Amino acid sequence: MSAKALTKAAAKEAKIELIDGGRGTQAVHDVVVAMRAARRSGTANTKTKADVDLSGAKPWRQKGTGRARAGYKSSVIWRGGGVVFGPKPHDYSKKISKSVRRLAFQKALSERINAGDVLTIGELALKEIKTKAFVQLVKKQTNA
Repeated sequence: MSAKALTKAAAKEAKIELIDGGRGTQAVHDVVVAMRAARRSGTANTKTKADVDLSGAKPWRQKGTGRARAGYKSSVIWRGGGVVFGPKPHDYSKKISKSVRRLAFQKALSERINAGDVLTIGELALKEIKTKAFVQLVKKQTNA
């Protein structure tokens, strides 16, 4: 594989050793899935009966009222009480090993080189350090 090399004199071919074939496709997939999973916020949250801020006193005495037994108003069967199995904050991030991350980067870079999207810059001596001069140089070399 090779990438277009851009120098001030002329465009040359630079040899870059990268992976070839189907190797690394799964690594790229795993890294993309991990990156997207890490972006998930996972902030859904509900209050359980322990989290609800109500009095801890019994609403009425245990016996003699004719009503059902009640221990506390934050019970899940009461209005304003807690939620039984509601969502809790969750961390969706995944661990990707260094070797898999490196393989995925090599595979992605080799695909971009095969598509002709990569320019390598060797020795570059501009008269003035200006973006305009650099852009003109790149346009001249890529259009040539």
